[in-house]
Amino acid sequence: MKYILAISGGVDSVVLLDMIARGKLLLQGRSLQGGDLVVAHFDHGVRDNSASDAKLVQNLAAKYQIECVIGRGQLEKNTSEELLRAKRYEFLRSLCKDGVCKIVTAHHQNDLLETIVMNLIRGTSWRGLAPFWSDDIIRPLLGLTKAEIVTYAINHDLVWTEDETNYLAKYFRNRTRDFITHLPVEKQRQLLELNQKQIRLRTEIENILTIIPTRDSYSIENIIKLPDNLRIEILRKIIDRKLTTPQLKRLSKNLKTAKSGDIFQPGGKIQIGVYQGYLAISRL
Repeated sequence: MKYILAISGGVDSVVLLDMIARGKLLLQGRSLQGGDLVVAHFDHGVRDNSASDAKLVQNLAAKYQIECVIGRGQLEKNTSEELLRAKRYEFLRSLCKDGVCKIVTAHHQNDLLETIVMNLIRGTSWRGLAPFWSDDIIRPLLGLTKAEIVTYAINHDLVWTEDETNYLAKYFRNRTRDFITHLPVEKQRQLLELNQKQIRLRTEIENILTIIPTRDSYSIENIIKLPDNLRIEILRKIIDRKLTTPQLKRLSKNLKTAKSGDIFQPGGKIQIGVYQGYLAISRL
């Protein structure tokens, strides 16, 4: 198993690299050696001085005697946050050609809070309250705050770079970060507790979804007896994600009182018929 360490050169990822290299941070219960690790850095090409970040990361990898891979893009300065992120993960995943690896990122507790708040502002569903959910990504610093990470870096005389784009107000995350800074500690604690609750719910949903491809799973009786959130996610899976969340909610409500012979057209060029207690799904 290879572990791809996503190292930007910022304080978070520099601390991640140091803690792993020193054996202070376990990955999936293991203390790893250099041969298990790959330091990966992606230069988006957005900033004029971004090449210096890549050089810093290369020097750090050499210090810890870990293989280093640098990826480069040529994105424009006004590129969206979403595209910057997508290109970075496209590069990181390209290093997992055999599929036997995990990507390790330096996301911490403050990042988690920022993402939850951003998703709430966007009006997300419950999924937005349990972000950072991906089978191929490990985030071992989620239990640490930004302050704890910076303190570690100072105490261990680490060298890192500052990305000035982290302070530009045009980026939604940066504005959210400022909001989180002024959010009372109690409110932050409540958001983190909500996150844990939603993770448990998401785990339950994912476990149920693994057994969907059976005829019994399409039984209306089995579907309508589930809690609302679970029922909607089961329908999302059965219908192959062709409907929006509002459409799924309406369908979920209609199925509670459905009779044999009823036909629904919830949207997405989907038609659903109810026959002898089972769903029949067809494309229009």
